[in-house]
Amino acid sequence: MRVRLTIGAFIIPLLSTAIFGQVNALESLFRQGNAAYAKEQYFDAVEAYESAIDTSGKASPALLFNLGNAYYHLQDFPSALLTYERALTMEPGNPDVLANLNKILDQSRLQRPVYSIGQEFAYTLPVNTWLLLLIIGSITTTLAGLMAWSIPRWASIPNLALYLSVPLMLLAITGLLLWKKDFNRGLILIPETGLRVAPTESANVLNTLPNGIWVEVLETHEPYHYIRTPGKQEGWVKDVTVGKVWPN
Repeated sequence: MRVRLTIGAFIIPLLSTAIFGQVNALESLFRQGNAAYAKEQYFDAVEAYESAIDTSGKASPALLFNLGNAYYHLQDFPSALLTYERALTMEPGNPDVLANLNKILDQSRLQRPVYSIGQEFAYTLPVNTWLLLLIIGSITTTLAGLMAWSIPRWASIPNLALYLSVPLMLLAITGLLLWKKDFNRGLILIPETGLRVAPTESANVLNTLPNGIWVEVLETHEPYHYIRTPGKQEGWVKDVTVGKVWPN
């Protein structure tokens, strides 16, 4: 698998010396990861890429793509799958990410999350794009309403704008609500994860979960998550055993 050599979203307008230093640090970590990857030092690559994410609190699709590839070569398929899914939240339909994700599915028992038809539609656009459409629709609706009220003789123009902006706004709201359903989705990363009745080490274990299954994270009581499994069983697992598609 190839890696991407640009840091994408990390190249931003610099507003201060502190920001400049942070961006340089992120670029340095990204390049360190790429250099380690090129030498097939995949543990070092993962460490550098993860450090870049921890430093900034966010990641670019290119960084997640490379991180997923490094996990793939380490045969850590659950972590690779989760990382590719995170990349797809920012670039839905990215052909490189999907191609590598499908390799994992072909070589393991893992599966992608099950989405409804509505969610499949919503995921054709990144959540930020839906948010932008909502802002555009809201501003257009407000301006058109003000124009229709203040200049009645030009009412046909704002009325036309309203016919377009209101459906756009409603569509964007629907897209965002469908995206929100995915915010609590997580993947079990550690084999034989104990599902407990309470968020303590001494609590009874209800079940032992295999890695690679998708769950819903309902509540957090550090260092535990309260989850619901595909079989509707609920309980507590250690937070390090489950990775969320949308980390907090």
